[in-house]
Amino acid sequence: MKKVLISALSLLFIYTAVSAQQKLKFSSQTYAGVLLGDGRSDLQLQTINGVKWKNWFGGIGAGIDWYSFRSVPVFASVNRDIFKKGKNTLLLSADVGINLPWHQDNYYYIDFTTNNEFRPGLYWASGVGYRFGVGKADNALLMNFGYSFKQSRQEFANVYPCLNPPCLPFVEKYDYRLNRLSIKLGWIF
Repeated sequence: MKKVLISALSLLFIYTAVSAQQKLKFSSQTYAGVLLGDGRSDLQLQTINGVKWKNWFGGIGAGIDWYSFRSVPVFASVNRDIFKKGKNTLLLSADVGINLPWHQDNYYYIDFTTNNEFRPGLYWASGVGYRFGVGKADNALLMNFGYSFKQSRQEFANVYPCLNPPCLPFVEKYDYRLNRLSIKLGWIF
């Protein structure tokens, strides 16, 4: 999945560079936001770095997501300014990538050791936002409302005492699929 994502993003950048009539400009977006869902809310931080060409922005992003359990989404991002007449404009955004679990400690119950392992899963997000131009340069304040999804798998392996060793582990597997609403404020330069 990583190879396909990196290949697709590389082809997008090559196509953009070859067909560009205007110069590509480096651009960076930094967001802080709130994720809402299932009766609770948590924070998220993201940074996306890439290139801007006409009304398009494409880049690679990473962040920290505290919703339900802490994880690190790493993703490809594409944004499009809808009305590019002046500094203020409506924009659409889409992200797709992988959700990497943050290191989780093993848990210990009574005398039985529990092996607790999180595994990576899918991450994607989409949204609509507004760009408020600030100053003479391409700097702007960003506001984005959207929907995001993160997935992670967790596996517990418990070994309980038994009468006839070797004792086989009791394995529990969980597949977390978390759907959230996202409200983000950010800065672009």
